[in-house]
Amino acid sequence: MKYNINLFGNNFDCELHVQDNNLSIVLDEDNQKAIKSYLSRVLKKYTEVNTSEENSLELMVTKAVQVEKNMGGRMSEPKLKLPYEFAPETKEKLIECANLQETSATQLLIRLIDQKYHEVMNNN
Repeated sequence: MKYNINLFGNNFDCELHVQDNNLSIVLDEDNQKAIKSYLSRVLKKYTEVNTSEENSLELMVTKAVQVEKNMGGRMSEPKLKLPYEFAPETKEKLIECANLQETSATQLLIRLIDQKYHEVMNNN
């Protein structure tokens, strides 16, 4: 069954599977890339991250779990003030979509840009 889960201060779509009283959570490849990109930005705010950690989703998730345990809360993405002006109807749509996904408009916009960037770069 599909579910939206908050991991390290950001929401991701996943699949929940229950079999023989065991629960597993599966992120599709696009969401794994998104969480890797997200953690590469966010972890730098809280701790040192070296190149080998940035190249490994497993190492970044491990480090993110350690950071959140030590801080006793959730990490958050650095706030960016984007230098763009949006038409009011575009801004309303962005905010509405963000609210439906229980995230901020800035986080949603960053995720959309990141997805599009990976799509374009993989096609070239």
